[in-house]
Amino acid sequence: MRINTVLKADALKKLKNFEDNSFDHCITDPPYNLSNYDNKKQIGWYKSNKTWADDKSFKKLDETWDNFTDSEYMDFTVEWLTQVFRLVKPNGNILVFGTYHNIYDLGFLFKKFDKKIINSIIWYKRNAFPNITQRMFCESTEQIIWATNNSRKKASNWVFNYKDMKELTENKKQMRNMWDIPMTKKSEKSFGKHPTQKPIEVGDRLVLGCTNKDDLILDPFSGSGTFLVSAKRNSRKYVGIESEEEYVELSRKRLQATKVV
Repeated sequence: MRINTVLKADALKKLKNFEDNSFDHCITDPPYNLSNYDNKKQIGWYKSNKTWADDKSFKKLDETWDNFTDSEYMDFTVEWLTQVFRLVKPNGNILVFGTYHNIYDLGFLFKKFDKKIINSIIWYKRNAFPNITQRMFCESTEQIIWATNNSRKKASNWVFNYKDMKELTENKKQMRNMWDIPMTKKSEKSFGKHPTQKPIEVGDRLVLGCTNKDDLILDPFSGSGTFLVSAKRNSRKYVGIESEEEYVELSRKRLQATKVV
């Protein structure tokens, strides 16, 4: 298996080619099923409100890789999680991003497969996009489920670099699970853009806090490569999988420009 690489492939197919227990950890930002959730209905406000769609150039996330029915999305999630559970070593960390669209499904499946959930982490995006519908609170957070790859009874000795996380806080006290970090900076998009690109600061905290140097990290939905960049910056090994050629090239450019900190 090649390491420190981004593979252009369908994750569900590629994951089956790796041997059991090939990876120390998995950090990933899978599709959320945002493009056409709610049974494929056209979003009414988006269809009728030309101010946002035209004048302000707002674009609803509309990607083929994020387009499922509810049952398709659950089947897809079960399939890739099953492979990740096979590939990550016992007690290795698995960190998965989501929003209210999918995070409860993910939590249900971790419980169903009897994986010990260590924490939930809330990423507060202080400069989040405003809620256009004006029919609900402005969605300003994403959530991360942190689980270890073992049963609730057997889980032990998972990686958590408590002191390193403490050093990153302003007052050198315990790091909380609520992270106030702005959305991705323009400087991190200098090689191109991805619709769901995560900030390096978020990636660095996960890599530094939940993996050790020289550990091998899997990201089966690597997108723009943020978690791979964080892995390289912090002396970890990585394998990313991405189905879109545009984002594979974007990741490779970012990684080529990345130096160890």
